[in-house]
Amino acid sequence: MSESKIEELADILQNANIVEFFHKGVYYEIFASADSGYVVNIYSTDKRDAEGELIESNMIDGGLCSESVKDAIGFML
Repeated sequence: MSESKIEELADILQNANIVEFFHKGVYYEIFASADSGYVVNIYSTDKRDAEGELIESNMIDGGLCSESVKDAIGFML
């Protein structure tokens, strides 16, 4: 992913506290943690349940990044 795209996504995350995007065939959901840092979840698809939430059984991986907004974007790329 290009540096300019990472910057663009980091700006969205900074302003909206959440960003979602496809990269290399998987779907990323990154949002501000209630405690500190950012939660990064990776899904096989962007399919959602009846409430509009991403389907947990499609989650491939996830983690917590306690660094900067930009680091959260690159955390699991």
